Amino acid sequence: MRLFGKKKEPEVQESKYEIFGGFTITKKPAGYDITWRSPNLTTITVRSIPLIDENVERKSEGDKIQVTCMECKLRVITKEGRMEAHISKI
Repeated sequence: MRLFGKKKEPEVQESKYEIFGGFTITKKPAGYDITWRSPNLTTITVRSIPLIDENVERKSEGDKIQVTCMECKLRVITKEGRMEAHISKI
C-alpha cells in the first residue's frame, strides 16, 4: 500500500571506456576482472560474464579471455546495484 508519491525508478548509470591495445578478462571468485593499460593499469570487476560482440577478436585459455582487438569500446552499466559490461569494436 503506497501512501505518498510515485514509485522510484531504478537509477541506471553508464560509463564508457575506449581501450587501445587489447585487455584481459579473468574469472575470480567475486566475478570477472577486466584489466587494461591506459597508461596506468586499470581493473574493473563485474559479477556476470561480459557480453562480447561477435566481431571482437579474442582467445580463451582456461579462466582467462585475451581480447586481441586493438580498438574496443567498454560500456559498464550499473543497474539496481549490479554491474554489467558490454564490449564492442570502435
